[in-house]
Amino acid sequence: MFCNNCGTKNLDHKEICWNCGKSLSQSPAAQPSVIVSNASDMIMRFEGQTGQIELFKDKLIIKRAGFFAVLTQGLKGEKTIYLSQITGIQLKLGSTLLNGYIQFTLPGGIENKGGMIAATSDENTVQFYKQSNDSATNLKEKIEELIYKSRSTSQIVQISNADEIKKFKQLLDDGIITKDEFDKKKKELLGF
Repeated sequence: MFCNNCGTKNLDHKEICWNCGKSLSQSPAAQPSVIVSNASDMIMRFEGQTGQIELFKDKLIIKRAGFFAVLTQGLKGEKTIYLSQITGIQLKLGSTLLNGYIQFTLPGGIENKGGMIAATSDENTVQFYKQSNDSATNLKEKIEELIYKSRSTSQIVQISNADEIKKFKQLLDDGIITKDEFDKKKKELLGF
């Protein structure tokens, strides 16, 4: 079940969303830019003016559908960005006069730095209306949370591998295993 407020997938079937704390029985009209999907591995879908963002646990997909998307982006189709590639997320909230946008920075990418005008042609940017500010903020926070969890897990694995290498080094020093066995296990743990 998806939360109508923030779009988060709630698997525990409770009445309250674990992410935003809102009731799961609220009307979908409360946040028009979050669309619930039946895709089992999709966490959230954000509907912007110049594209749609589908968030999964390890990636996001920017899709370009609709008049404004074609007008500003042409027929580029969809773009997959893995969360491990994202080095920054810029969120500019919409106002009465200007639309907002969410922009993803990638290593080696040349994202536009010219504000709203430049964002209209950037392939890593999706613009949205002011009424979608809350949904855009929720999307940004969820992406940052997934990136943080992913990087924390990676660091834990690296620490664990270092600990394992130390243990095998001690076994080598104690004469319990041979140098070849130690080297083989070390290469395995380091991923070589």
